Amino acid sequence: MLDPSPWADPADREVETEVLILGGGLAGLAAGSVLGDRAIVVEAADRPGGLVRTERIGNYWFDRVIHLLYFSHPDVEARVRALLGDVLRPCPPDARVETAQGTTRFPVQLNLHGLPAEVRAASLADLRAAHARNTTPGNYEELLLSAFGRTLCELFFFPYNRKLWRRPLGTLSASGFHWNLTRPSVTEIERGADSARPAQGYNARGWYPRPAPGGRRGMEVLSQALADHVPSLRLRHTVTAIDPTSRTVRTRSPEGVTDFRFTHDCVSTLPLPATVELCHRVPEALVERCRALPRNRVRSVALAVRGPRPRDTGHWRYYTREDVPFTRLVFMTEFDPDMAPADGWGVLAEVPEPSEEPRAADDTLVADVLRGVGTVGLLGPGSRVVASRVFTSDPGYVVFTDEARRTADEATRHLASLGITPLGRYGTWTYSSMSQVMEEAFAWAARRSAPATT
Repeated sequence: MLDPSPWADPADREVETEVLILGGGLAGLAAGSVLGDRAIVVEAADRPGGLVRTERIGNYWFDRVIHLLYFSHPDVEARVRALLGDVLRPCPPDARVETAQGTTRFPVQLNLHGLPAEVRAASLADLRAAHARNTTPGNYEELLLSAFGRTLCELFFFPYNRKLWRRPLGTLSASGFHWNLTRPSVTEIERGADSARPAQGYNARGWYPRPAPGGRRGMEVLSQALADHVPSLRLRHTVTAIDPTSRTVRTRSPEGVTDFRFTHDCVSTLPLPATVELCHRVPEALVERCRALPRNRVRSVALAVRGPRPRDTGHWRYYTREDVPFTRLVFMTEFDPDMAPADGWGVLAEVPEPSEEPRAADDTLVADVLRGVGTVGLLGPGSRVVASRVFTSDPGYVVFTDEARRTADEATRHLASLGITPLGRYGTWTYSSMSQVMEEAFAWAARRSAPATT
């Protein structure tokens, strides 16, 4: 018998569909765009996109979380190009790293030329020794040491990752983080130490939308283009319960309670712990373990600045110093000059917080970021902050531990046994880029649409 609380009263309406997709972020929209009128996508927010949304503050635009498009699969590139056309422009990433020994380009291990000679020499010696040892790391701290050696770890990787993850690095898994690590050969590292020519790290071929002036800007242009190809997108529908036995998902919206019945498939792009908790017939012990899955929320502080635009900032800068709260500053007009008025610019400061800790108040966080901005000397003469806002993404980063991986794998298998397919970055509780998310969603929907063979 069902838990009576979410199902106690009859629904105001019932809707049937072949495929029901929970969540209108990038994964849900991508799958829905392929399936067309065979699917319904339900989304709790008042507009689609999930984390891939762009907010406006006056005449300033800010992505909630900065994204660049990197295409690793020709089918994804072809689909996105067909959606966006000439709006999609090349945007090779230009990232910088601020360290106690100076500034260089990212990734630091490929750009040692920006560091003092004695630091380059020590880094190269440690890197060669680490590569020669070829040890098997048992945790994330050991992984960093085995990949980059002691000098670079103390200079960049340890302080930056302590700020990013806010947990002892030795408690994190040695797997799961490879998306964030470029592990070049010794020859590539040596070349980067001798040349002032920017090295090409991973994801060197980036893209960003730059539509004509006058309309919506930012990466939400991609989300909206996908949403335009989803015939049935139900916004402001919050999922309150999932019953795999009757193939019913209950939602609540301003219009009332709706029961969506799916005849074939239910795909959940909701965060894995939420799906498990909403789903009937999941053992309580597994629900509790999923609730405890570690994660960080990301607080993105948007600052609208009036004044001359700073020069030579790059698209974003990573900060290792632990007396400023942000892990990086993102300069929105470097992605698209029309993201701010001609006499201004926008910067996005990213601050991670462990989800188990109390959330800092927005006013307190803005004040901390402004102090940090002053500490790093970002605002030049004639520049002043004219508006600010905080965007919170929770979850923002999945925290990888061995136990968390086992729990996520067990939860994914259990949901699959109930006929629920987790999909997307948080649906599968992993890290994946926008291109990877769309690739997986397009591929799943294409398999679902393929005619059966005998």
